Amino acid sequence: MIGEGEGSVEKSTTRRQFISQAVALSSLALPMSVQSSTLDFLADKKSEKGLSSSERFKLTRSVLDVLETYYKGITLQFWNLPFEKIDFEKRIINIVYWVDQAIRQNKGEYYVDPAWVMSQIMAESLFCELAISKSLAAGICQIMPNTATLDFNMVIAGSKKSHYMPPYQRLELADSLSEYKRRVKEKSSYRKSTKTDATFNLNKALQWLAEGKSGQEKALLQQNRNEVLRDYDKKIKLAKEGYVTYINANIDALGHRDIFGKQSFFVKFDERFTYKKPIFAMVDMLANALRVRNGNMLAAAAAYNAGLSRTWTNEVLYTQYGQLPNYSETSRYLSRIIANYEEISLRFLG
Repeated sequence: MIGEGEGSVEKSTTRRQFISQAVALSSLALPMSVQSSTLDFLADKKSEKGLSSSERFKLTRSVLDVLETYYKGITLQFWNLPFEKIDFEKRIINIVYWVDQAIRQNKGEYYVDPAWVMSQIMAESLFCELAISKSLAAGICQIMPNTATLDFNMVIAGSKKSHYMPPYQRLELADSLSEYKRRVKEKSSYRKSTKTDATFNLNKALQWLAEGKSGQEKALLQQNRNEVLRDYDKKIKLAKEGYVTYINANIDALGHRDIFGKQSFFVKFDERFTYKKPIFAMVDMLANALRVRNGNMLAAAAAYNAGLSRTWTNEVLYTQYGQLPNYSETSRYLSRIIANYEEISLRFLG
C-alpha cells in the first residue's frame, strides 16, 4: 500500500443544503425521482479535512462497481483491451489515495469533491495511465506538454538532455515535440503575415472584373498561401506522430508499459504517466477555476478542458459564475463527467 491518510469528511451545510431546500419548496419543484439525484454543481467553501480510510475504501468500491456495471465484457477505449484483462482494483486504490492527498494539501478556497475528480479522470482517460491523445495530452489526467513543464515542473519526454542519448530508443525522434512547436509557431506567423491574401474571394474577384481590374495576381497569392498552409499542416502532423512514436517506443522498450514495476523509468522519462503529480495538477487547476468562477463545478471542469479564459463572460450576473464554452468537445466531456459523477456518487453516498 502506498500510504494511509486519516480524517473524516464533515458534510457542508452552506449553499448546497439551501439550494436543495429551496428547490423542494418551490411550486416548480422537479419530480421526486429527479430531486433524489446527487447532482449538485456548486462547490461549498472548504471545510472538509479529507477522506477517512473507510471512505477511501467506499469510494474505491463505488468506482469499481460503476466500471464493472457498464464495461464488463467490452474492449475499452484508451486501453484497447477487454475489461477483464485490466487490473482496475490496483489502479483505483492508488488513484483514490492520491486524489485524497491532493485535496487535503490543496489550499484553495473551495472544496474539491473527490468523487468529482474521479469522475473527471474517468472521462479523461478511463484511468488508463498510458493514454495519449491526438493533441499530445498524456496520462490519466491528460496533461498537455506545456502545462506539465511550465505550470507544474514535470519531466516530459524530450525535456531532458538524457532523453537524447542511450539507452533511450528512437533518438532521431527525440526532438519531435520541439519540432512540432516550431512548426505551429511558424504557421501562426505565416498566417498573420499573409492575412490580406486570404481576403480575396469569389465575390471580390467578380467585383474586380466588373471594375475592369485583374484579380489573377491576388488569386495566385491566395493559392500559394493555401499550399504553404497545407504543407505546414503536414509537417505539424508528422512531428506529432513522431513524438507519439518516440514516447511509445521507450514505454515499450524501457518501461515495459508497467508504471508499477518500472516507476523509476516513468519518473525520469515522463511524469504525466505517473499518478501523484498529474492528480495534484488536476486538483490544483480545478481549485483555481472554482475560486475564479465562484464555486461553479461545471465551469471549472470546462476550464480544465478548454481553458479558463474560455469560460469567461462579461454579462451581468453571469460573470461571477462563468459560462460553458460553445464547443462540442467540451459539451461531450461535461456530459460524461456528469454521468460518471451521478453513478459514482449514488454508490458512494448511498
